[in-house]
This record gives sequence, C-alpha cells and structure tokens, in this order.
Amino acid sequence: MTFPTPYVVGLHVWAGAGEDTHGNPVESYTPPLNQPGTPYAVIGWSVPSSTEPAVAGHDRVVVDVELLTPPGFPAKPRDVIDLPSGQFEVVGEVRDYTTGPFGFAPGGVANLRRVDG
Repeated sequence: MTFPTPYVVGLHVWAGAGEDTHGNPVESYTPPLNQPGTPYAVIGWSVPSSTEPAVAGHDRVVVDVELLTPPGFPAKPRDVIDLPSGQFEVVGEVRDYTTGPFGFAPGGVANLRRVDG
C-alpha cells in the first residue's frame, strides 16, 4: 500500500558554503533559491507549531512544518523546500518509516523550519 502524492513541492539542494568577493559567507543551492526548486510529489504537510516570543520590540516568528514524504524522498539537512507559504529549511534527517512490520512502507517525515525576523 502506498499513500497518494497529490502535492508538489520544490527542492533546493544545499551545495555548500563559500565566500563572496568581499569575504562574506554565502550559502549555495541547486537550483538557486531565487528560482523554483526541483519539483517532487509529496503526501502533504502540517504546521504543528508556530511561536512568537512576547518580548517588546521582538518580531521574530518561528514556524515548524512536518512534510510527509513518499519513500525515497531525497531531502537532507540544510536543503530548502518551497511550500505555498514560503521557503523552509530541512532540519535534521528525514525520519524514515519504510522499514516497519508487515511490508508497510508509508514514507517519511521531514522536519522543516522557517524563521522570519
């Protein structure tokens, strides 16, 4: 049994960090973050938490997303995923649920995070 994959997200693979001509650190992605990511079909996603610190003058918002992926989804830490609400960084390894009992291999869960502010 496999789950349907009705949604498409874009994947930007982290290609490493370097420096620009002024010596500032720059991260590199394939394709670049200002272009659409490589399309991949996914099962869906959910937003189980969002935090906004109640500190005067502080406007930082952290959004966590769980991306439900089919088996073999190639994301790894530091890659970036395009969702309709913005770009999110992959945090940690994709949790793989394909080695369970009875031959059931539903896929995995990729934890994503976006920090604004």
